[in-house]
Amino acid sequence: LNTLLRQAPRITAANLQLDTAALPDLHKVLKATPELSALVLLDKAKRGFEATIRENLMIMTTIYMTVAVLITAGVSYNSARIQLSERARELASLRILGFSRGEVAYILIGETMLIATLAQPLGWLFGAAIAGALARGSSSDLYEIPLVLETAGFAQASLVVLAAALAAALVVRRRLDTLDLVQVMKTRE
Repeated sequence: LNTLLRQAPRITAANLQLDTAALPDLHKVLKATPELSALVLLDKAKRGFEATIRENLMIMTTIYMTVAVLITAGVSYNSARIQLSERARELASLRILGFSRGEVAYILIGETMLIATLAQPLGWLFGAAIAGALARGSSSDLYEIPLVLETAGFAQASLVVLAAALAAALVVRRRLDTLDLVQVMKTRE
């Protein structure tokens, strides 16, 4: 191409691999080279790209975790409220028979926590499938985000879910403690 265009030979790009200790010497030589139009240090670009990806993943993870906690708390709260409304007569009967507020609340909270505990393995499967889909969907020709699933992550997610379910059940427990036993027993099913 240089011969056809009757130009002197040119180098358009040079890929160099060098020791970082020699980088200051390279900068001195390149500053004295007026024909050089640009210098790209790929290790800096790679570190910047990885930092951007890491930051974006942390933001996405935070958003997903917040939404998951809100959904868990909402579902647990509604489930406990439904249990309370459907079984208010039975729970009030237990109170009249001499069960303490704590013992009656243990039944309601125990059911909520049992349901949340039994749902964990299914949640792990769905979570792993969603994480795999996100990793595959985020990959491109230039980079690939590896799927890394650790048991500590599953354990942390389970603890967060169980804590949210417990908090929701404790909120409903306050309603259970203030039940008017006479009024509940008067209602017909």
